Amino acid sequence: MAQRSAKICANNGITLPVSCRDAPHVPKDKKLEWEIRYMSTLAATQPAPKIEPADDFPVWQENHPSGTFSDWLKASVCDDWKRVTHHPFTDAWGDGALPGANLKNYLIQDHRFIDRFVALLAAAVSRAPTLKDRIPGCQFLALVTGAENTYFERSFDALGVSDADRENQPDWPATKAFKQLMTDATNSNSYTNMLAVLAVAEGTYLGWADRVNTAIAKRPDDFWYSEWLDLHIGAYFESVIAYLNDQLDQCGPGLSADDRAQCLDHFRRATSLEVAFFDTAWGPQE
Repeated sequence: MAQRSAKICANNGITLPVSCRDAPHVPKDKKLEWEIRYMSTLAATQPAPKIEPADDFPVWQENHPSGTFSDWLKASVCDDWKRVTHHPFTDAWGDGALPGANLKNYLIQDHRFIDRFVALLAAAVSRAPTLKDRIPGCQFLALVTGAENTYFERSFDALGVSDADRENQPDWPATKAFKQLMTDATNSNSYTNMLAVLAVAEGTYLGWADRVNTAIAKRPDDFWYSEWLDLHIGAYFESVIAYLNDQLDQCGPGLSADDRAQCLDHFRRATSLEVAFFDTAWGPQE
């Protein structure tokens, strides 16, 4: 009897591709692609988790007296934070094992964040309380517009991604939404809203890159894998995350209840969109 190539989800009748573990007929060179299809479709059938309202910061701090404002923000999104930092896409990145289309499309989409990100970070620098508070942000701007942007251009050249490929691919929904969130934070004129989005964008990447770099037995040979890890680990990048969190810890506790709720909303939306972005990057690609 021929092997079945699909099965019915018991909960809702949705047809799923079979995991390659249950389909020995799948050729070896197709197993990763098949598993991506399976995991992506399976994830789409799961009900959205119920989000419980988090304790407001003053209440939370009473129960966590040594906790900081940035600790409270991360505690409020802990499930989604882990989904980002432990996403299967990131494990495949560390193994240097992404299908070509997933790799190229991820790079195209991620590069599109740089323009809005630079505007957001520059706006945050302009609203920092003192020169001392501005300098680390200025230094990080130089890295993003220098080494990070150059990494993308070198990767596109090495992988044969043409200008037409980059221009003709539409934004993923998560890409479009995150770009809009960065614009919203910039236009809010709120320093803490800006910091909230920046802290998620960079903090989640430190989380996954450091975890993957520590776990892998051998670093990927291809520079587009290894150098992307290098840009998001190490003492300097850790200092960037510490700077963003420290700014939140200085400014967050003094916010009004309404401004604090806005800051948390930006932090939550950013984290949720990071999950959605990786989900798309890990899904079937053409």
